[in-house]
Amino acid sequence: MIVTLELKPEIERTLRERALAKGKNLDGYLIDIIEKDAGGVRSLDEILEPFRREVDESGIADDEFAEFVEAIRNDIHHMKLRQN
Repeated sequence: MIVTLELKPEIERTLRERALAKGKNLDGYLIDIIEKDAGGVRSLDEILEPFRREVDESGIADDEFAEFVEAIRNDIHHMKLRQN
């Protein structure tokens, strides 16, 4: 099947950048996206990728991040205790 898409320049640029980051050309990258969407199943890596990118871009150190997660875990635990 041949499909023709007309994309806004900024969307095309973003898709090309993402394709390049994954070592693919635009066509291959788009085929991967479509096949994954048609299959309906995403890997854990795919689900976590946006979160991992945001953490990397934040510049937070590993130990700071661990402390942050631990503090949130403790807060949730204490909230659950108060609800019971």
